[in-house]
Amino acid sequence: MEKEERTAGPALRITAISGLIWLLTGVLNGLILSSQTRIPAQFTRLFFPESIALRTWQSTQPWPILLTLFSVLTLMAFTFLLLRTAGLRSAKESTTFPGFLATWMCIILAAFGTAAFVSLGFVFASWPPARLAWLLEGVQPALFNAGYWGILWGWIPALAGSWVTARVAASDPVAPKPAPKQRDGLPVALAVLLALTLTAAVPAAHYYTQNAQAGAVISTTPAEPVPTPTPYGWADRSDAFQEAGENWCTGDAVSISVGEPEGATGHRGMGIVVTNTATQPCVLQSYPDIVFNNADGWAIEVMVVHGGSFMTDDPGVSEIPLAPGASAQAFIGWNAMAAAGDIRTGEILVAPFAGTLRHSSAVDLDIVDGGTVSVTAWQALEAPGAS
Repeated sequence: MEKEERTAGPALRITAISGLIWLLTGVLNGLILSSQTRIPAQFTRLFFPESIALRTWQSTQPWPILLTLFSVLTLMAFTFLLLRTAGLRSAKESTTFPGFLATWMCIILAAFGTAAFVSLGFVFASWPPARLAWLLEGVQPALFNAGYWGILWGWIPALAGSWVTARVAASDPVAPKPAPKQRDGLPVALAVLLALTLTAAVPAAHYYTQNAQAGAVISTTPAEPVPTPTPYGWADRSDAFQEAGENWCTGDAVSISVGEPEGATGHRGMGIVVTNTATQPCVLQSYPDIVFNNADGWAIEVMVVHGGSFMTDDPGVSEIPLAPGASAQAFIGWNAMAAAGDIRTGEILVAPFAGTLRHSSAVDLDIVDGGTVSVTAWQALEAPGAS
């Protein structure tokens, strides 16, 4: 009995500490980001990575508790399995056992594995996707968060495990003959079972929450009709007035249209075209003035940054002459935003420069309140077939 306890001791301690830290960082991340606090979101994600997906806390009870439990247990099962595979059974079985760095790597890999199965669950939950290219958009951020968590916090259980293992080895420096190698069938089966349960729980929570919300809407029969609030979107002109140059193209002398959004893994881009509809030539020499309303018509705060992005290049401001009927273009770029629980952008308002008339276009973009979008300066639009 004593030998069996010593065999599993270090691995179990490391597993328990890893699970506890995974739980604490995930709960703190969700608590701070889901509540009205003055702590910046970037600061929160820097010190408390999203070990438990933020969408977990937006599910209907009891799924936030169940998903958190399955996530923690899956991480612990993977950690224990990897430690056993690496040989950390006890300092009594062998004269060699994983050191601090090897243990740390086991914890990082366990976090990656847990995040991968959670991401697989979200893929099933969002099937079929609105766009096939967006099917795996949440996988890369989840794996990045898991790896960052392992680097930022995984050293703590690894250090604790190394200290415990060193004490066990020091208590009896005479190493006995290596014990016969045991099969790890039970830890493997347990890890696989928990991982599959976690994957299945994610879409189950998603559909349960959808049905609960739909049922709540149907069952709600107010005695008196509730007045619908009138949405307030952005004005048709910016309050931030930009002094126009000589013969600049004004909003009432042009038409503006937007193209289809294009996406790469985790990145987005979209073109904007302005056309001179007047009978006289005019000049573009600025960045576009851009604001967004959500799908319900409410104005949303989006930080618009002048410059390029992963999918766009900014040539900088230059003088672009537009003859009657001629066109120019600009591009906006942004990183994919977690839109769960938020209303997507349904309208974009664009003006040739700040202070002149804005033109409205209906869109469906995963840009949400508090996001950041980059915009390039106006540039010449090459004619089709031009080299």
